[in-house]
Amino acid sequence: MHANNMIEPAFPNDGEMIDVLDKVADLRAAAAQLSASAGPASRDVLAPLLRAMNSYYTNKIEGQHTYPADLEAAIERNFSKEDETYRRQQLAIAHMRLEKELEPVALQSSWAQQFSPEWICRIHRELYMQLPEASLIIKDARDQPRGKLVPGALRDIEVTVGNHRAPPVEMLPDLLRHFAFRYGVDNYSTSRKVAAAGAALHRLSWIHPFADGNGRVSRLQNHLLLTHLKLTDGLWSPMRGLARRQADYYAALGAADNPRRNDTDGRGNLSSSGLTQFLSFWLDVCIDQVAFMSGQLSFATLEHRFGSLALQITHDFGRSMSHSRNAIQPEQLGRALYRLFQIGRLERGEFKAMLVSADRTASRAIAQLLALRLVKSASRVGPLEPGLPFFSLRFLFPGLWPEADGVPVPIIDAAAQKNDVA
Repeated sequence: MHANNMIEPAFPNDGEMIDVLDKVADLRAAAAQLSASAGPASRDVLAPLLRAMNSYYTNKIEGQHTYPADLEAAIERNFSKEDETYRRQQLAIAHMRLEKELEPVALQSSWAQQFSPEWICRIHRELYMQLPEASLIIKDARDQPRGKLVPGALRDIEVTVGNHRAPPVEMLPDLLRHFAFRYGVDNYSTSRKVAAAGAALHRLSWIHPFADGNGRVSRLQNHLLLTHLKLTDGLWSPMRGLARRQADYYAALGAADNPRRNDTDGRGNLSSSGLTQFLSFWLDVCIDQVAFMSGQLSFATLEHRFGSLALQITHDFGRSMSHSRNAIQPEQLGRALYRLFQIGRLERGEFKAMLVSADRTASRAIAQLLALRLVKSASRVGPLEPGLPFFSLRFLFPGLWPEADGVPVPIIDAAAQKNDVA
């Protein structure tokens, strides 16, 4: 079969596209409303957290995730001495770093460039070239080594994934060129581009261009397409939803793998109705994630959640009922933390003024917040910026990342606190 026909239809039939484009319209409207609800400062604070969460979930789909506590330790450059945990920490950090590096590139690149073989290979290369040699060993179903992954290189072996036999290796260059030709059309409407992003998530997985890492690459490319379209603004990604509906995700991929059934089921090798099923599922996941994050970032309730966190801080998270609960009022502390989250930066004097307490008491409170990583500062007297350590999520964004709920609250070194205040 000629490569030009193997991933056709690139889009569902016209009749099936009507419902798809209705969902695209719903997604665009919901995403615009979410983006308008959060200012640039709040988005900047959330971005590192959401990249960590994206990394966790895309690797979880592959059965390669690390525990959130180990992931946060890796972010702080505290790597495990246990080989497998270390390898997974490295993989998670590599994904986070690459997502951060490529998002601005995706925003500045043309739509066509987002589908070029060079871009696809770049994602794979820059993801895997960051990993130690041991992480590049390819293993078979029996966990036996069967080769070494070359970052960015198209596979030179035949592969079967589940019921899908990937195309022959000699067809990969032509398939990727046709993939770019069909989806990377700069003059598509925005709605058509959103549909192309969803369809391409399946078609790139179906082509299976690399010996390993195809799922991660296709999901990262999908995330970057939505970034390019300015639909996410760093506030959401399909990765969380795909991982939390993993069985449905695989079922939808399988439906889109199906060959054409009859003359009414598209004009190519694959099923139009199967692609419609996948697109509908993907759009449902996107809409659900936007709606979920809209609830998480509802400013009508977020200030109250910062107040609840402040109450926990002043009571030392239930570990002590010492004088600290009388030193700072939780209402003032919650308001100050919420304000810092909103605007992204406060001079220490401004933050202290919001605490309405003696200067030394306010300094002690800031030292505690720095130790908890709820605020950050480049120096001992510099401005304060907000932080979102993983333990704070269950207070501020309940349900966002349930697997991170078990991350413990840090034990504060009282002596270090005194030094910070001195």
